Amino acid sequence: MEYINNWQKDLNRKNSLTLIILFIFLFACYEYILFSRLSSRRHLDKAFIHLEKARFVNKEIIVEKLLLYQKALKFLRNAMRLNSYDARPYFEFAQVISEIRSDSELANSLDIKSLSGWQEQEQDDKGFYNLAKANYIEAILREPTNPIYHQRLGSIYDKLSYAENAEKEFNKAVLLDPQNLMLHLYLSRYFYIKDRQTEFLKHLNKTLDLYKVLPRSPFHEKVEEFLRKIDYH
Repeated sequence: MEYINNWQKDLNRKNSLTLIILFIFLFACYEYILFSRLSSRRHLDKAFIHLEKARFVNKEIIVEKLLLYQKALKFLRNAMRLNSYDARPYFEFAQVISEIRSDSELANSLDIKSLSGWQEQEQDDKGFYNLAKANYIEAILREPTNPIYHQRLGSIYDKLSYAENAEKEFNKAVLLDPQNLMLHLYLSRYFYIKDRQTEFLKHLNKTLDLYKVLPRSPFHEKVEEFLRKIDYH
């Protein structure tokens, strides 16, 4: 009987010790995750600062502009590494790549291979779009219900001439946020350029409906600009 009592006491001590170790381990994990997320947020904020500076630098000062973009991309990479569950750094990285691509001189000065990590990556439009596409997909994997992510991925598929994929992403975006004025305006433009009257009128009518009922915003001016462009009465 005494042996059993001693054995039970010993077992209780071991269980208590196990619980203490488990608590310490879980607390350390929580602290690490919290630290990583805060650090990731700081790197994301630094990236935004450099992006704002890059956008205000005169187009002719190509070296300074490129350096600021490269720093922003570096901070975004750090944010991804510190918090791989956050969709925002991947989305912003794709946005920056698309933004750089819109300036041919900047695009020619940026080594796309070093950014992508793919040695076979083309140093051309397709290379930029593929890199943007990869990061938009990563953002969607982490936040699949964000309609803007799907819309931007669709626009990249369109640039890569993957029309079916593009429209699948656009449809997902509309299903996720059917009352989004910006989204319906974008699709009105998209189908207008493609000369697809049925889809164009569908999204134009929805755009006009939302234009009338939603509070005034900068997108209302964009709607008015588009209507003037297509000479709508």
